[in-house]
Amino acid sequence: MEIQDMNHEEKELKIKEILEAFKMFDGKYKREEIDAAIELKEDITPHLIKILENVLADPNQYIENDDLFDQMYAVMLLGYLKEPKAHKVIVELFSLPTDLPHQLFGDTTTEDFPRILVNTCGGSIDQIKALILNRDADDFCRSSASRALNDAVVIGYTSREETLDFYKNLFTEDDAEDSSAFLGMLANSVCNLYPIEIMDIIKQAYENELIDTMSINLSDFEDELKLGKEKCLEKLTKDFEARSLNDLHKSMSWWACFKEKPKAPSTTVSPSASLSAPAPKKSQQNKKPQSKKKKKQAKASKKKNRRK
Repeated sequence: MEIQDMNHEEKELKIKEILEAFKMFDGKYKREEIDAAIELKEDITPHLIKILENVLADPNQYIENDDLFDQMYAVMLLGYLKEPKAHKVIVELFSLPTDLPHQLFGDTTTEDFPRILVNTCGGSIDQIKALILNRDADDFCRSSASRALNDAVVIGYTSREETLDFYKNLFTEDDAEDSSAFLGMLANSVCNLYPIEIMDIIKQAYENELIDTMSINLSDFEDELKLGKEKCLEKLTKDFEARSLNDLHKSMSWWACFKEKPKAPSTTVSPSASLSAPAPKKSQQNKKPQSKKKKKQAKASKKKNRRK
C-alpha cells in the first residue's frame, strides 16, 4: 500500500516499523525506511525528536550499548528535513561536555553537524553563536558551529561583516582561550570569510600565540586575501554546496559501517568497526592535538559511523 493511501492507524503502524528498523545496528543501510520516513515527515518528526531527547536525558545508555543506532538516523533525517523544532535538542546534545558528542555521534560531529545545525536553525543563529561561545562544550563541536555560522552567511541568515565582528571578539577578550585548541580551529572559519577588516586582530593573536600554527598559519590568511573577496566567498559557497544534505542517501549510504564486509566467522557487522573519516580540505580541517587524537583512538570502539 502506498503511504499516501494509508489511514491514521496504518501510518502509526508504519512509523513503528520504521523506528524499530532504525533502533539497532545490523550492518544494513535502511534505505527504504528512510524513504518512508521522508514521506511521513509530519507524522514521524515528533518521534525523531523524542529519540534525541531520550539520548540527551540518558546519554550513557547509548554509550554503553554500542548497537543502538537510531540517534544517527534521527539527527540526519531532522537535518535533511530542516526541522526547526529539533534545533534546540540538537544544540544541547552537541554541547555535552568532554567527548560525549563524539561517543554518541562519531564523525558526524565534525562532518555533517555544521549542515545539520544550520538546516534546523530556521534562520535564527542565536543558538549557533551560543554553542561557539560555550567553553564547556567540546572544541570540535564549537568549531563545527563556526562552520555552520559561515554556512548561515552563504544562505543569507547573517552577513559576512556581522559574522567577522562576532568572531573578532573571541580573539580580543582579556580572557582569550590561550590554553585551548579552539581558537586555531576558529581561525580556519575566519580565514574563509575574507577577513581583511580584522587582520590586525588576527596578526596580534598570532603574536600572542593564541592561534595554533599547526591548525592554520598566518600565511594561509595571506594566501586567501590574495585571492580577493569574490574568489574567497566563491570557495565558501562551493564548500557549502559540497556538504549538502539534499540527497540523504548520498550523504549516509557510503558510510563504511554500511558497506559489505569480507566473509568472517561472525555474521554480524558491528558499527564499532575501526573506520576513519576523510580529511577535510585544509581550510576546513579540524586538526586535533596529539593528546586528543590518542584519546579519540582509545574511544574508537564507541564510534557509531566511522567512515572510509
